[in-house]
Amino acid sequence: MQDPLDRTLRAEVTRRKERYRRCLEESVLPFWLRHSVDRENGGYFCCLERDGTVFDTDKFMWLQGRGVWMLSKLYTSYRTEPAWRDYARAGVEFMKAHGRNPDGDWYFALDRTGRPLVEAYNIFSDCFAAAGMAEYSRAAGDEEARQIAVSTYRRIQERKTNPKGRFTKQIAANRPIKAMAFPMIQVWLAREMGDLVEPGVREAYLREAIDQVTKLHIDRGRKAVYERVYADGGHPDCMEGRLLTPGHALEVLWFILRAVESWPVDAHDSRYADRGAIIDLGTEAMLWTAEKGWDTAFGGLFYYLDADGRPPEKLEWDMKLWWVHAEALCAFLLAYKLTGRAVFWEWFRRIDDYVWARFDDPADGEWFGYLHRAGDPSTTQKGGKWKGCFHIPRALLTCIRFFEEIEAAHDGGRA
Repeated sequence: MQDPLDRTLRAEVTRRKERYRRCLEESVLPFWLRHSVDRENGGYFCCLERDGTVFDTDKFMWLQGRGVWMLSKLYTSYRTEPAWRDYARAGVEFMKAHGRNPDGDWYFALDRTGRPLVEAYNIFSDCFAAAGMAEYSRAAGDEEARQIAVSTYRRIQERKTNPKGRFTKQIAANRPIKAMAFPMIQVWLAREMGDLVEPGVREAYLREAIDQVTKLHIDRGRKAVYERVYADGGHPDCMEGRLLTPGHALEVLWFILRAVESWPVDAHDSRYADRGAIIDLGTEAMLWTAEKGWDTAFGGLFYYLDADGRPPEKLEWDMKLWWVHAEALCAFLLAYKLTGRAVFWEWFRRIDDYVWARFDDPADGEWFGYLHRAGDPSTTQKGGKWKGCFHIPRALLTCIRFFEEIEAAHDGGRA
């Protein structure tokens, strides 16, 4: 790494890493473990007020899977804390007992006791169930969880061309578009399934997803990452076709970079020949995304944008959301680790400073999720239908790992 940060990088990285560790272990995890686990019925409460009070007892299946994955991942890759595995088991047993319909697809919402409330229309419930069961099988040696993970993953691949099935509202023949959300989760999920899936099969799904994002959604000419495109990468001239989602863009980009980072550098295998090109494209696309998405008036990243500067379809476009900034932290810290370019470290610092000033809640723990444009909370809830024990602890854990890798490179004389 040849940049102006070299002389002070080591101390700064260590200081920031310690802040992330304290937040994870002393604020975020205690909040969820204290308030979210339903000790009577199993599973996790999702809807929590600022102080952790439960304000709705419905349980959303994708958040159950996310919670299981997060607690299991902490156990397998951070510290073998038995309580984390026990709390993961509370989610696993609830999911096993109540989570699937007769076809094996995962419901979207259940009541507190496990009665289904919303049909299995959302394939992301299945994706997080597969990831959660896979990681829990590693944490606990649970063979049933492993089998559920594998069967769910196979079912996801069967459904992916028409994931909502009979619940689809759009008439695809009249506007055949491809959305970025599914290949994004495919990149992450292929890595999380790991050795539970045959390597050739996993690599094929991973490559398919990476190719869709890099060849269709990333528009080099317009310097933007489009949420929805035609099958040839073209852009429908409508609000949906002009939609930019900075959080999704940064999230999928760091997923891709983390995946290709481990590819052989000098392999003759053509599958890996574009490793460097993908890293170059992905890191540059991060810069385009941040430059377009940063609010120069109030700070923070916008939730949605219109690529042509027209009024965005989403009325909440100018809000600042927890997950967008959590994924941005991972993206820019990884980009800096891979490239050593000061511009990525500066973006990381900028987002990091904003996060700790606006989202962190030292009084009651965890982070606020939803801010108005100026940075004040629009609601003080800490959990809900969409926010659970996932993006924040995952980002904290991921950044701790990236900090450690930067330290190792620095101390090894490669910084």
